[in-house]
Amino acid sequence: KAGPGLEHVQSKLESDWIVRWLQNPKEFRPSTKMPRIFHLSNTSDSESVEKNNAAIAGIAAYLMKNSDPVSLEKMTVTGDSEKGKALVEEIGCLGCHSVGEYRANNHGPELSGLGSKVKAEWLYTWLKNPKHYYENTRMPNLRLTDQEAADITSYLLQDKNEKFDSLRAP
Repeated sequence: KAGPGLEHVQSKLESDWIVRWLQNPKEFRPSTKMPRIFHLSNTSDSESVEKNNAAIAGIAAYLMKNSDPVSLEKMTVTGDSEKGKALVEEIGCLGCHSVGEYRANNHGPELSGLGSKVKAEWLYTWLKNPKHYYENTRMPNLRLTDQEAADITSYLLQDKNEKFDSLRAP
């Protein structure tokens, strides 16, 4: 299975997140299928570490510069994370996604740690209309109100991967 498209990544992620991810994807998400390709045991001498760091920085800069931005909606209401949790449990998110203590499904991406990964405006826009960001997504438009999308955004973004966030970017 191919990985996610990167054509609009600058609208979704920060450059620092990409750098930390490329250093070791399993630090963020142990279940990821993306292999670690930098900072391996056979590239641990100082010259190799420097080359790896330069390659990682170059990839992140390339992706940010060459991806196409997508217009994102601004949240006009304040989200309530408790209501967002209830909505995630009620409207069917758990039929496809694992999130929080719910680890039953993997038809869609795992949603843990989103507070360390995605931009709030991106998640809100995605929830309102997934096809706006990625036309071929299998995620349905749930026809959420602005308040419902803000509530779910608030809930999902409160889950952070503190260990990953504390990694020093080269």
